[in-house]
Amino acid sequence: MRLKDNVYFYPKSFDLDFVGEVNSNTVVITGQDDKLILIDPGLESRLDDLKEAIKADGLSPQDVSLIVLTHFHPDHVEGATKLAEDTGSDVLLSEKDIDFLEKIGHVFFTKTKDGYRDVPLRCPQKSLLKPLFSGPMKWGGREFRLYDTPGHSPGGMCFHWPERDLLVTGDVYFLGTIGLIKLPGGVPSDMYQSVRTLSGLMDVDLVLCGHGKPVVGREAVVDNYKALFEEIDEKIAKGIV
Repeated sequence: MRLKDNVYFYPKSFDLDFVGEVNSNTVVITGQDDKLILIDPGLESRLDDLKEAIKADGLSPQDVSLIVLTHFHPDHVEGATKLAEDTGSDVLLSEKDIDFLEKIGHVFFTKTKDGYRDVPLRCPQKSLLKPLFSGPMKWGGREFRLYDTPGHSPGGMCFHWPERDLLVTGDVYFLGTIGLIKLPGGVPSDMYQSVRTLSGLMDVDLVLCGHGKPVVGREAVVDNYKALFEEIDEKIAKGIV
């Protein structure tokens, strides 16, 4: 669904208790050249559904020319290889998470028996991945800024588009809570600092998170940070650092 000029959001199923299948939200941004940037394609098994949703908005999945991965977890990245094969698009993942993939990232791609999946998840091909770095990024005649935001994953990245007052947070935080910090590669102190860094982006009035609902309006964005900092303070008080 279109949320702003050139900004489309495709929410997916999410269960905070991880009961059943978890799939990430997807964000699509249109360039001045009619090409698309797609952030977090999600699970490969749900890729066809995503393509149909994109078509329903009058866009063509074949116009995807760049896939950006906010972090290396299956529910965000598994579909990247198939989508890249279908469209010929580049796939960007932070250098830190490419390194994470080679070391222990494979633990996320184990066989599950939860009633939804009975086959192994498909790990994105390292040969397709190109390093993504924090800082300015130009694509399709537009200018963005990427932020290094570890904590949930060593190489977590957030995507900021100042022209549209847009922030894509991946799993750094959601509406009402920060992302998980107990998974392999998670570091509480890094997560807390990442939230503080993002809270300094005072122009943002639309936050699209990796799971759950968007945060819409500047007042809602500010109120959400207040809730996040309360949660962080509680965790620090409990010694979760």
